[in-house]
Amino acid sequence: MRKVLIFFALLLLPSASWAQGALRVTSVVPPVEWRAASSKTFTPLTTSTPMIQIGDEVRTGSGGSVILTAPDTSYMVVSENSKLVVDDFWSGSVRSMVNLMLGQVRFYIQRLGGRPNPYSVRTPTALIAVRGTIFDVEVDAALMVEVRCLEGQVNVQNVLFDREVILNQGYKTLVRPGEIPLMPVRNEAQLRKVRTIPVKKVGSPDTDTNGAPSPELLAHSNDRQNRPNDPQFNSNSRTNSDPLRAKPTLSFPQ
Repeated sequence: MRKVLIFFALLLLPSASWAQGALRVTSVVPPVEWRAASSKTFTPLTTSTPMIQIGDEVRTGSGGSVILTAPDTSYMVVSENSKLVVDDFWSGSVRSMVNLMLGQVRFYIQRLGGRPNPYSVRTPTALIAVRGTIFDVEVDAALMVEVRCLEGQVNVQNVLFDREVILNQGYKTLVRPGEIPLMPVRNEAQLRKVRTIPVKKVGSPDTDTNGAPSPELLAHSNDRQNRPNDPQFNSNSRTNSDPLRAKPTLSFPQ
């Protein structure tokens, strides 16, 4: 019985620590700044900085990086030009770690009882639930989110839709704003981030010496040349012979 109580105490220890909402700064490569939830200004972040708390914001500059460690020794490596906010709340059966607003972070999640701790990561576009222990999350300026699973499994879904994809080790997906995640592909494969719309090139209209469209084109404007049944140009036309000043011929009952 005593062993059982010790096991459950250890099981609840990470959650109890997370209730304090603390992330320890274990490594910093400047420039890195942080802003406390109660403050309006950013200050340089160093390893001597107190614990990063719930609602605090961290941002890295060009060439900067920082490693933040959770109480259960899970940690995240925040790359350059990134911005995140520390989270601490439950959503279903998983607990949100951070809200990654921009940039790239690699997560290393510890196992407890042979299973990864029930964490999740939020972004403005996607929600990532942790099933694996190592994965990357990258958010670009267009809020497109790329998730790569390096070990285990990761669940990915758009924050607006209750439809997810599961990434196995070695696979990745892309989540565009307002769309469900793309079909997973190998990490070394290319993901099409930009949707392309085929556009048929048409010839430029002829112009006169003043750069204005020629009268011939004006007469056939509004795509009239593609409509052979247009009454202005067939044998049933009731317009006068000048297509530039054509007026309908009206008839009235006698």
